[in-house]
Amino acid sequence: MIKMPQRQTLIKQTATALREGISTCTWKDFLPSERELCRQLQVSRPTLRTALGIIQREGLVAVSHGKRSQILKRKKQKIVAPKESIALVSKLPLYSMSRNRIFLIDYMSRVLIERGLSVEIVSHPGFGTNRPARAIQQLKERGNFKAFVLLMSSQAVQEWFRDNALPAIALGSVFPGIAIPSVDTDYKSMGHHAAGVFMAKGHRKVAWVIPEANHAGDLETEQTFLKGLQSTSHEAAQCRVVRHAPNSEDLIQKISPLLEGPDPTTAFFVVNAFAATSLVTHLLSRKLHIPNDVSVITRDYEQILDWITPHIAHYEPPLRRVASRISRLVVDIATSGTLPLSHTRIIPQFRAASSIGICPKGGQPD
Repeated sequence: MIKMPQRQTLIKQTATALREGISTCTWKDFLPSERELCRQLQVSRPTLRTALGIIQREGLVAVSHGKRSQILKRKKQKIVAPKESIALVSKLPLYSMSRNRIFLIDYMSRVLIERGLSVEIVSHPGFGTNRPARAIQQLKERGNFKAFVLLMSSQAVQEWFRDNALPAIALGSVFPGIAIPSVDTDYKSMGHHAAGVFMAKGHRKVAWVIPEANHAGDLETEQTFLKGLQSTSHEAAQCRVVRHAPNSEDLIQKISPLLEGPDPTTAFFVVNAFAATSLVTHLLSRKLHIPNDVSVITRDYEQILDWITPHIAHYEPPLRRVASRISRLVVDIATSGTLPLSHTRIIPQFRAASSIGICPKGGQPD
């Protein structure tokens, strides 16, 4: 059963993060260097060293001065899941997830526990890859689960659960041709809407900025956004697709050429909220004004957007409605044993903010 979050000191939280990273094989034989661990966990070196001392006394690592901490091998024990247990299957450990996803998990966990169903978060990097067999085998060894909730799952993971006819539900979108139920935000509507907003403001040089690790929902947004740009009665827009690694350096390197020359990009639709913040700071560093020179919309919302000026237009996720719908669906499957094939999509609310303006390059707004 998942334990409800409680107030902890930063040292205890750091020790917990280290234990989880070791248990999920995030690190193999050795922990990263202290400097790298401080960067990953965003803690000071004294805090990290105290947390390392805790897990050293627990027999998880051997700490040597001036050397990387060695992960000690422990005898594997088969973990048997409770009789009425739901598995939340994720490629990321809980501490690495966004606040929005943690909210969904917390809401769903509380609902399921109130209905007498225990919840276990099973995280492994393999659930996000195209070769998930080893991770799935470890999942099967944990015991029998009433149902599986797939979080940020790859196409290969979704196909495996479909082919093995296990009671799985995707908290997120599913890839084409995969018949498993899912609950998610309506990403198609966001792509279509964003295209209409830019075209209405006269923008014809547009960029679609997306992480390299495409999820099904990202591809849905891309498809409708590109289609929306071409389905207008006005001159069709030219769209550059920018696929970036999960760091600001790669993002800036790829978008910089789009801002140069006599006919630069004037509008950006960005998937990731953190990528959007990097884009905005880069635009400002080049003395480009938002929205007079460049307009920006980000699809996903994170709280960091509330602290950025100018405020970035975004889509507010319907978190409570998504969490409520998938919770009911899991309870129904766990109690009835039936797996209805349904794809629930909930439309978010658009927050226009102040990052959208008329195209400065002679565009004709509607």
